[in-house]
Amino acid sequence: MKRHLLVFDDGSGSDLDLQAFVDALDPGARMYTMDGHVCFLTSDLPAVEISQRFVAVAGSRLFFIADVTSSDCTGRMLGGFWEFMKRPTLPSAAE
Repeated sequence: MKRHLLVFDDGSGSDLDLQAFVDALDPGARMYTMDGHVCFLTSDLPAVEISQRFVAVAGSRLFFIADVTSSDCTGRMLGGFWEFMKRPTLPSAAE
């Protein structure tokens, strides 16, 4: 699984159905949301495909997606964040 950073504008202030967005990704995709507008995703999809699927949910909102799979990370965060970031992923059955 690749790790992606998603940052988006709140637009008109209406809530996005982020669960529907994650469900529209590949099986096993997960999301960790921080402050409502900053999210980390795990998905096998490339950033461009995730971007195309997010447009369907985000409408005209501004957003940014980056693959941060190989990025070092450190800091002071809640335990749940580190569990999400460091959780090992299993290879798919096709590998």
